[in-house]
Amino acid sequence: MWAGLLLTAGILMGLGQNALPEGPGRELVLQKCQTCHDIGFVSRERQPRDRWDAIITEMQSYGLRLTNEERAAILNYLATYLAPGAAAPAPASPAASAPANGAALYSNCVGCHQANGAGVPGVFPPLAGHIPDILAAKGGREWLVQVLLYGLQGSISVKGANYNGMMPAYPQLSNAEIAALLNHIATQWGNAFPSGQSPFTPEEIQAQRNKNLTAQQVLAARQQLGLR
Repeated sequence: MWAGLLLTAGILMGLGQNALPEGPGRELVLQKCQTCHDIGFVSRERQPRDRWDAIITEMQSYGLRLTNEERAAILNYLATYLAPGAAAPAPASPAASAPANGAALYSNCVGCHQANGAGVPGVFPPLAGHIPDILAAKGGREWLVQVLLYGLQGSISVKGANYNGMMPAYPQLSNAEIAALLNHIATQWGNAFPSGQSPFTPEEIQAQRNKNLTAQQVLAARQQLGLR
């Protein structure tokens, strides 16, 4: 269910809140689509009406609750403003861009890993108490960057519990955003950088961005870390 939910939600949940065009139904899209996963990224896809209809149906099968009126309003919005040929929203000007905020970026992770970093036993692995173990492992620091850039798919063990699912990649985040997000999760819920380690930098992220790994290669790299 983990893999299926994330994969099918990827398009619908990947809409950037600040980039969604104004129009009837926009607020409803924001409200309903953030139930399972924060809307934090701009979708580059443009889907025809029948495809949006199928996506909404699939999301309803995973528990998204909509009245007939809400469903119609969401479908009309998506089919109008995020259809093939629809104009893309203008990007924010660089001068208006705020510094990367790790806490705000973590809102995109909270649906799975939870606000307290504890995850969901057997479904989504914890970050609390686990991130320091990864950072302390040889190659662990680089591996955390790779997870965000390339995703992770397959069976892993975290503190004796098994997890078998898929984490999506977030290459659309900038180097500064990934560094800020990693610095946030490395210092929350009792987590801390191992002695001698400094916060992540955008340069570190760029160094891993050039490797073009697959999610399966990231899984294999984790197995080399010797984590349990």
